[in-house]
Amino acid sequence: MTLRDEFREEVSKVVIGSEEAIDLLLVASIAGGHVLLEGPPGVAKTLLAGAIARSLGVKFTRIQFTPDTTPIEVTGSEMVKMGERVFVQGPIFTNVLLADEINRSPPRTQAALLEAMQERHVTVEGRMHWLPSPFVVIATQNPYEEKGVFPLPASQLDRFLFKIVLGYPTEDEELRMTKLPHRGVTPDMIEDVRPLLGAVELEKMQRELDQTAISDEIRRHVVGVIRRTRELPGVTLGASPRAAIHLVAAAKANAWISGRPTVTVEDVARIAPFVLAHRLIVDERTAPSDVVYAALELPAVALPS
Repeated sequence: MTLRDEFREEVSKVVIGSEEAIDLLLVASIAGGHVLLEGPPGVAKTLLAGAIARSLGVKFTRIQFTPDTTPIEVTGSEMVKMGERVFVQGPIFTNVLLADEINRSPPRTQAALLEAMQERHVTVEGRMHWLPSPFVVIATQNPYEEKGVFPLPASQLDRFLFKIVLGYPTEDEELRMTKLPHRGVTPDMIEDVRPLLGAVELEKMQRELDQTAISDEIRRHVVGVIRRTRELPGVTLGASPRAAIHLVAAAKANAWISGRPTVTVEDVARIAPFVLAHRLIVDERTAPSDVVYAALELPAVALPS
């Protein structure tokens, strides 16, 4: 049984019908990347994040963002105790951070989170504090909210390895959900999810990910896809160079959890829509996903010698 299969088995004890999202969250965790979960209320975004963290066997913290959430409520603050200045850590000092309804937080709070996501540290009153390792942010947002929200800027979206859109389950999946044990309206199975790794093991896997082989041919294919997203009709802003780095890392992690030592074109094709679509700015007649699929179909661009 591959690591992918083990995680599906554990997380599916509490979350029904989200196998693809489970796979992608595992890939992101091994690649050390952050994930944006988008979907309507009640599709188990929060439960999925908690179940993934429990399967990883790491510390998990949830922040419920609101329009009045301040940066220090996320990062922590400096205090004076017994005449000494000490730093009191905020909830961001964890391994997996669930940033629930991230688009309800104001720009200053989003900026504090952005620093943590990119630099793996926070700065409070001019002093820098490193976050624990591993550190992964799983953020959620409801695309149907229109009032009291602050859309994520392109610079922050580019920091997310994946954007995963969760829809409503099938009729059969919804029926199976009603058969899961609940305590009233609360799921009663989260304790049955078995930790499969641990912080030390996950960090080791992240370090070893570079050992997954990827040929120059596949790298050229990745760069070709990225560059084509900037050239296709209807595109105002294509994928960034950071997107190429993210796509390579995610393709490696996808091969890893599948039990394969090398990256294939199929790994790139499977992962690319989730890595690239949210980074594109297109006109009203163009769908970002269509741009990604069109770029994947075109020949790779050769790297300069």
